[in-house]
Amino acid sequence: MPAKATAVWLPRVLVESTLIVLSILVALGLDEWREDRQDEETVQLALSNFASELRQNQARVDDAAPFNRGLRSVMRNRYENGDIESVDEFVNMVESYAPVVLQSTAWETALATGSLAKMEYTLVSALSLTYSLQNRYQLISRLGMAELTSPQNLSEEKLNLAVYNSIRYLDNITRMEEELGVIYDEAFLVIQTAMTTTAGEQSRRNYMEARDTTQQ
Repeated sequence: MPAKATAVWLPRVLVESTLIVLSILVALGLDEWREDRQDEETVQLALSNFASELRQNQARVDDAAPFNRGLRSVMRNRYENGDIESVDEFVNMVESYAPVVLQSTAWETALATGSLAKMEYTLVSALSLTYSLQNRYQLISRLGMAELTSPQNLSEEKLNLAVYNSIRYLDNITRMEEELGVIYDEAFLVIQTAMTTTAGEQSRRNYMEARDTTQQ
């Protein structure tokens, strides 16, 4: 190829190649920016769902806790004084306890959508601990009540033992309610911090985007 033709063709090829590379880099950058923004929006929505759901659950536990503590005290006093004289009386007292139903939809949704993978480890750890304790609380509530009211444990001969076991059961329930109260407060702090951080990052991105648009 003549030197003159090469001198004309080579710069054009270099320029076109450079433009192609730049366009690819810009496209990749835009895709990454869109993904980051979508991730932030997904995390923010998930955090909002967690906060709302856990506040509802905390309210349910707080509503039930005073009654459960009162029932425990009554059961203990009557056990110590030997005042519970029949199985029917015991069953009526025990069945006044109603297990609390707690929601875990936000956690299940975050697992299903992969939102947890986009969150900080400390946040996921705090949420996992909270929901694990919730699940354990509900499991013990259901199984314990079923055990206490099982026909094989309800007889005049086993009445004192049944009352004693019910007190231990209520001790466990009320202790877990206290633990949940502490865990909920800690989870809210972690969630609030994460929401503030995510919102701040989104605001920074919006500012940078607006600034770049203005400069153009």
